[in-house]
Amino acid sequence: MVVATTIIHTLVTSIHADLVHSKRVNAWYSASSSRRLALIAIGALITAATLFLDILLWAWVYRHVGAIHGLEASLYFSGITFTTVGYGDITLAKCWQLLSVGEAVNGVLMAGWSTAQLMFLVQRMMTMNLHSDQATTSSN
Repeated sequence: MVVATTIIHTLVTSIHADLVHSKRVNAWYSASSSRRLALIAIGALITAATLFLDILLWAWVYRHVGAIHGLEASLYFSGITFTTVGYGDITLAKCWQLLSVGEAVNGVLMAGWSTAQLMFLVQRMMTMNLHSDQATTSSN
């Protein structure tokens, strides 16, 4: 699962980078600060959806191997494990406990990666805002 989530995040990161460096998209969001804010919001939603997909995949693993029965319980356990909240109200049989440790480590890594990805997007938009302000000042 660590490999699968890494591949997913690599693809999403690549899409984010391609979008913000695309000449067509660059021309679109350079036109106004509200468009840059919209792009940041869209990036945040895509990132959140990606993290939720990771949680869904881990929930599927728990159900597939028989560690947790029921969709709701597996999603709940996966969510609290991936985010490292770990309430402890649902526990796995001894033979599956290391699987949850793997998910927790994976969750920490993917959360860090996602944070870095969003910071890149925000910095790019701030840079575009700065360039836009400088261009406006220069033309006056």
